[in-house]
Amino acid sequence: MNLDSISFFYFFLFLIFFEVLIQIFVNSVKKEFPWLITIDDELPYFDKKKFNKFLNNSFDENLGWVRKPNEKGIEKARSNNVSFSIDKYGSRENIYNTGKAKIAAFGDSYTFCRQVSNEHTWESILAKETKLNVLNYGVGNYGIDQAFMRYESLTLPKEVDIVTLGFVPETIARVHSYWKHYLEFGNIFAFKPRYKLDKGNKIQLIKSPIKSIKDIDNLSSNLGSIQKYDFFYKRKFKKLQFSFPYLFTFLRTPYRNIRLFSGIAIKILFNLFKLRFDIVDNYPFSVIMKDNIKLSHLMYKNSENILLLKKIIEKFVKTAKMKGHTPVILVMPQLYDLKLAKIKKTPYQSFYEELPQSYNVLDLTTTFLKEFSSDLYIEDSYGGHLSKKGNNLVAKTLQEFIKEKKIKIN
Repeated sequence: MNLDSISFFYFFLFLIFFEVLIQIFVNSVKKEFPWLITIDDELPYFDKKKFNKFLNNSFDENLGWVRKPNEKGIEKARSNNVSFSIDKYGSRENIYNTGKAKIAAFGDSYTFCRQVSNEHTWESILAKETKLNVLNYGVGNYGIDQAFMRYESLTLPKEVDIVTLGFVPETIARVHSYWKHYLEFGNIFAFKPRYKLDKGNKIQLIKSPIKSIKDIDNLSSNLGSIQKYDFFYKRKFKKLQFSFPYLFTFLRTPYRNIRLFSGIAIKILFNLFKLRFDIVDNYPFSVIMKDNIKLSHLMYKNSENILLLKKIIEKFVKTAKMKGHTPVILVMPQLYDLKLAKIKKTPYQSFYEELPQSYNVLDLTTTFLKEFSSDLYIEDSYGGHLSKKGNNLVAKTLQEFIKEKKIKIN
């Protein structure tokens, strides 16, 4: 056997070793870390008990999911648990609402204000400072498509003058999602409606594919149409899915996988020795968050992606004016958005700057950069949601914006 044959033999053994090692690692940790997906995740197992709980507590056949009237809950913040409650109309309770409602807020978890108590939401702070009632219809993980649909479906008090649509820049990804599992691996209950553009660039509604638990039983027969309408199935889910040879999948996106594998391994090792450090615990999730935000920034450079987003915003503005409401677009950056914006102007900033003045767009990125500190957010390692301080800044800036734009409140 010559030297070349020996070298090839050892190289082949090296490949087999890493192939087996990657397979063992992925399949042993994927249950706890769902960001590592395999062919089994094409049709994941649905725990009927958990799904029935989701159906009872959160499911909405038109919106995908929603906060239900009279709902109460507790969620974990940085150092303690905080409670939230929903009133009988489906709005988050606001102790400073004592009169007639003048402002209604729709949007994602940055509008709902996750991880802070009812009195520390920016809606509550705004109501306290202005003596105006502010309704909070935010729902976690909504894109502006779902937020707009919720606004369109509700009959608001006739006294409402201003309607805000508040969201993180990552909403451009969310409006292209049909089954969140393809965008946020493991989020298997989150089926949603979405808009798409026809050949004439007119907006069309694609209804949510799941209406009841029976549709889950028949999911395999509907996967084709779900994959057809989901932007991320081929572009992200299939691209990052581990299949034989696993080594090839690993090398297809090596920067992501090296960070994720090492972060997960270190976290497991620390847990084994009962060592707890926030930076270690949060690192794998921070990798996913940063990659998602980078992806959303790239989507703002794509003309087709931004056209759909623009059409949804146009539809919201047109509907608000038709209902006699003044629309306000409120863009709230995540921590990693700010870190990228500190380096250079982001594509999403340019997009929102170019929207018509009549849309009343308030992008808080510049404001947050001027007041920049990690304690604007709950989790300083990867961002999380806005803290009491962050929500104070939103309320203060929005109040100033309403005055500056001379938006009438009757």
